[in-house]
Order: sequence, then C-alpha cells, then structure tokens
Amino acid sequence: MLVEGLLALAALAGQTVVTAATTDAWEACRRGFARLLSRGDPRKEQLAEQRLEETREQLTAAEGADLDRTRAAQAAEWKTRLADLLEEDPDAEAALRALVEQIRAQLPASVVSATDHSVAAGGNVNISATSGGVAAGVIGGPVTTGNPPGPGLEKG
Repeated sequence: MLVEGLLALAALAGQTVVTAATTDAWEACRRGFARLLSRGDPRKEQLAEQRLEETREQLTAAEGADLDRTRAAQAAEWKTRLADLLEEDPDAEAALRALVEQIRAQLPASVVSATDHSVAAGGNVNISATSGGVAAGVIGGPVTTGNPPGPGLEKG
C-alpha cells in the first residue's frame, strides 16, 4: 500500500491529466503520461495514449453538471492508474513529479480544477472561509503566503 504522500502525488497527477485535457498543454501531457505509463513497452504506450484520448474526448463532450461528474470520474481513474504505477515501480515517483510540474507550468494561469475536495491549479489559489467556516488544504510544493498585492514569504 502506498504512503499518503504518494497517494497525494497520484491524485495531483490525475487532476493534472484532467485539467490539461482541454488546454494547449494536452499534447505534452498525453505524450509524457503515455511514455511514463508504458515503461518502455510500445504496446503499453499505445494503450495509454488510447486511454488518454478517451479521457480528452469525454471531457470535451461533457457540459454542465455532467462535466463535473466526468471530471471527477476521470480524475479518480487516473489517480488509480498512477497509484498502481507508483506501487509497481517506486522509481517512477521522481519522473511523475517532474512530469506533473512540467505540465502544470504549461497550464494557463486561470485554469483551476477541483474534484473530490482536491485542487490542481495552473496558477495562484486562494483558500478562504466565511461565516465561521473552516478552510484547509494540503499543498505539495512551495507556498507563498501574504496578502496580495504585498510581497509574500516563501515557505518550502
């Protein structure tokens, strides 16, 4: 069984696939994830590309509430596939982290996808709570805190 940090990575990677599917970052995402999932096997790479294209087709065809359900289902599927990859090949962690960072850097700053209480963002994310609510999040990367537009404090 995977440790929590690797499950979080798989979830973030799954969200990255879903988020990139309808952006200009898609081709790099499709190629990168297919290569990573195939582990050098051309048949596995072709299967991964097929599954990635099916994901993109489902997301581009869906609208409204159906789009939200499709995003959630696809993110869960990719989280499972990528968690399986990490469990079968622990050495894939570094490559997956690098790929996720590469794709997220290509996403438009305004793109944010939230599913199953997780968020993948191509830019800044503000978390807030109102009316006595509580807001919490787990962030797997550098964090800048502060009140915009003032300077932030870098935490790692």
